[in-house]
Amino acid sequence: MVKEHISGWQFYLLTVNYALGTAFFIRPGSVISSTKQDGWIIPLVAGAFAIVIACLWLLLSNANPELSIVQIALAAAGKPIGGLIAIVYIWYFIQTASWVTRNLGDFMKTILMPNTPISVFHIMFLVIACYAVIRGVETIARTSEFLTPFVLLVLFVIYISALNEWNWERFEPMFQASFMKLIKDSAPVIGFPYLETVTIMMLAPYVKTRLKSSLLLGLATATLLLSGIVFVTIGVLGAARSSHLLYPLYTIVEELRIAEFIEHLESTIVIVWLIWIFLKLCIAYYCAVEGIRQLFQMKERTWIAIPLVLLISGIAISLNDNVVENIDWDRKYIFAYSCLFGIVLPLLLLVLSWIRQRTRKGKEASP
Repeated sequence: MVKEHISGWQFYLLTVNYALGTAFFIRPGSVISSTKQDGWIIPLVAGAFAIVIACLWLLLSNANPELSIVQIALAAAGKPIGGLIAIVYIWYFIQTASWVTRNLGDFMKTILMPNTPISVFHIMFLVIACYAVIRGVETIARTSEFLTPFVLLVLFVIYISALNEWNWERFEPMFQASFMKLIKDSAPVIGFPYLETVTIMMLAPYVKTRLKSSLLLGLATATLLLSGIVFVTIGVLGAARSSHLLYPLYTIVEELRIAEFIEHLESTIVIVWLIWIFLKLCIAYYCAVEGIRQLFQMKERTWIAIPLVLLISGIAISLNDNVVENIDWDRKYIFAYSCLFGIVLPLLLLVLSWIRQRTRKGKEASP
């Protein structure tokens, strides 16, 4: 296959879009429900932790240049154990794509088209994402580069327009949560979306410049945007009301009125979320396909990507029976589950990589 390349700027945008893809709409309600008017602090705490963890991923990448995380597993741990670790990561990428697909289906069926079977939304998006994956990471990166300015412009307009409903009294009393409570409540946010962003390290071999700064700045930007939307949500809707809403940003836009005659702008925010979901789905989907291709040393992505449409759609349907179960699983288990892929396995691979390097240097030094 022809070697693909993406710039540091494109990798930065992919990192931002992947981290925010679904969290931007799903996370504010759950964060506010746990910490009330101090909820905007939670993404900052989680983001700071994520940047530290990202340094671990970069150390692993530096120890194994030009390799994806699946290739690193094979190189560091050998084919039997490394192959098992690679399969575990591939499963995680597929499961992440299924989660994203299910989030799309839940939103469309709950808010917009309740009478349409959820599988219809899944298949429609997955077919388009499958085509993007077959075209390659450069196509996904250029699509992200083209669509991101539109997304940010729409969000900026919404932020400015929502200031008419702003009330500082909704933040009172501020800074009531203890430090330990902030740490505890930030755990689910660390798990999703931050530790989930380890998936993006599958794209590291394609980035030729500014890998480190692109990843760290991407996570920092996602942190500020996520904290910002929580802050705006509290200021516009209040902590009490926001904590009971599944998609508070949608409610803000639904009730928004501009110049007394422009209203019902929820279609714009739906387009924004569909773009973000599409980009995140494409990245997770691509990483799963590329992981399988690298593990089994296949040349073409096409015949890997097409069957995954049905697999991802099937897993997405079977994940949870309803949104309430999904929220409960997220609150209880997402941090511990994501730690395995974002912290434990990268740390294990880093140690194995260092041992391999020391062993190799020892052999070279010996007569």
